[in-house]
Amino acid sequence: MASFEPSQLLTTLFRLLLAAWCGGVIGMERRKRHRPAGLRTHMLVCIASTLVMLTNEQITAGTASGDPTRLAAQVISGIGFLGAGTILIDRRNHVRGLTTAAGLWASACLGIAIGAGYYSGALITCLLIMLIVTKFIDVEKWFLRKSSFMEIHVVFDSDESLNCFLEVITGSQYTVYTFEKIDTLMEPNKDGRKPVEATLIIQVPKENHWEIIQRFSESRGIRFIEEI
Repeated sequence: MASFEPSQLLTTLFRLLLAAWCGGVIGMERRKRHRPAGLRTHMLVCIASTLVMLTNEQITAGTASGDPTRLAAQVISGIGFLGAGTILIDRRNHVRGLTTAAGLWASACLGIAIGAGYYSGALITCLLIMLIVTKFIDVEKWFLRKSSFMEIHVVFDSDESLNCFLEVITGSQYTVYTFEKIDTLMEPNKDGRKPVEATLIIQVPKENHWEIIQRFSESRGIRFIEEI
């Protein structure tokens, strides 16, 4: 192993503190949005990745041989199990947690860059990540509002209301591309009829999606409707 020097201690401390800060910045944003992986998780991932690179550096310096990228490659592939734990499929078959999983992977990459001493790249990437997860969500929503397709989740008070709704929209200017009925956990109505949930992807004319949702919500038998 390489001999211990005070300058080495300062370099190690700086890199680990920078990793904690970069991971913490991303994790704090995720925690504000109540995501499963928050401040501490992102900090731990980033710090641990930095430590892996520091350890790799020490091994390479001490033995004067070896591949300095081998441990980094293992971090990149190994972080997948943690990211997979944040990806969930809800009862509407809607995938959630992909951004958080990508953030964890990005935190690992930041840690590797910091551990390797590539500070400018790590800081610029950290700022870009924060810009993407905080500001580009509005850009994404804007594109969705302008899209000619809508994915909606609807709760009907009965099968009859669902069938009536489908007849109305298929007989007008809307086209149903996919339709999936979901088993509901809701209690039956007072008249004994069981509520029905469904997810639909429909093609709509060029108009505000919010106005379309408002129009649909006035249909008979709809308890709840939202765009997802």
